[in-house]
Amino acid sequence: MPPSQSLTAGIHETILILPGGGIHAHGVRRTGPETTAVLIERRFASLCAVAGQQGRPIRLSVGHPDGRVEHHHIAIDGAIHLHQDPPLLNDATDPIWSQGIPEESNLLGSVRAAHRAGQWRAAQQAAHCATGHLAARHGRDHPYVAMGIELQAYFALLAEDLGTAAALYTDAAIAIHQLNGPRTQSRHDLANAVAAWLRSDRDTRPGGPGFAIAHALIRITPDDQTTLAAFLHRLTKEPR
Repeated sequence: MPPSQSLTAGIHETILILPGGGIHAHGVRRTGPETTAVLIERRFASLCAVAGQQGRPIRLSVGHPDGRVEHHHIAIDGAIHLHQDPPLLNDATDPIWSQGIPEESNLLGSVRAAHRAGQWRAAQQAAHCATGHLAARHGRDHPYVAMGIELQAYFALLAEDLGTAAALYTDAAIAIHQLNGPRTQSRHDLANAVAAWLRSDRDTRPGGPGFAIAHALIRITPDDQTTLAAFLHRLTKEPR
């Protein structure tokens, strides 16, 4: 159960400039006949309009084929300012992240039973149900829900459902990042997502987990140029 997928709602949009030309943004891959520069300009113009309509600024990060990430600030009046570095996050972490999912009416009982029996798919389904209960009780944007998504990803990985594991680990990493959780935890989940995707059938659909991972790399590890560049080239199957 991933968090809200609206990037604008999170006030942080991302654009991928793809090796070989074209861009990917908001779940859509855009290629010619226009040049990549024109496609980027149109996306910027669209976001400027959104900032004005919604009356709030938008943070925009743009990933390049060589792994560089540029950060922009789009003001309400449509002015675009280039930032050299992403905004620093608060280093203080809520203690709730170290407490784990609470015992609520034996919420994880079915998960543990399936785990003990080595029934990974059943454990994943039980974790999915538990995550739904946590979201209903605490709201979707809560650390417990992010932990529930991590648990689903873990069992999907054990079940060798690698595509699902990649998608779930990406959702967990983004949720932890957006909730200002432990940076090591979000980065670890994202690394698991990359590893699972590389071992999977490598879904390269515009709305698939591959592109979701690439956008997450821009958000969570913008300083890791090597990983982003390598992943983009594998995602688009372009030689480096």
